Amino acid sequence: MKKILVLTLLSIVLFILDNVLMPFFAIRTFYPSLLSIFIICYSIVNGKWEGLWLGVFAGILQDVYFSQGFGINSFTNMIVCIMAGVVGNSIIKEKRLIPVISCFLLILFKGILVWSILYLGGVYVNMINVFFSAFYDMILCIFMYKPVYNFCRKDYMQVKWKF
Repeated sequence: MKKILVLTLLSIVLFILDNVLMPFFAIRTFYPSLLSIFIICYSIVNGKWEGLWLGVFAGILQDVYFSQGFGINSFTNMIVCIMAGVVGNSIIKEKRLIPVISCFLLILFKGILVWSILYLGGVYVNMINVFFSAFYDMILCIFMYKPVYNFCRKDYMQVKWKF
């Protein structure tokens, strides 16, 4: 129960920081998404099923401020978190290089997926924004991956089987 409460509060705090603080760190109107970085790193460390639920919850939070269509972020986060969990099952999680590159590629994939869905819906978004935002997220992921990895190794974040 403590794990769910901590993840919920952390997601809400990162969502608030994304919408209040991160626009001040924009470079040419591109700014990172701390929540997206967190859910991808969490999914890499903990696997696809835990990441899936956190990704859907984070997507619902992101959809609150997404005026073009409710549910797009939830759907794309779900897919990206499943892919991140699959990547996490086949890598050495203690090292930083592969998770950071995976984070860049997955955020780029999410941006392309959102762009494609919006394009099919008749909403036009500049594709260059997707690449630069993913690059900015990758830079922050270099610094965020180890704290997320250490956070996931805490005792209350681990599932202990009791027989």
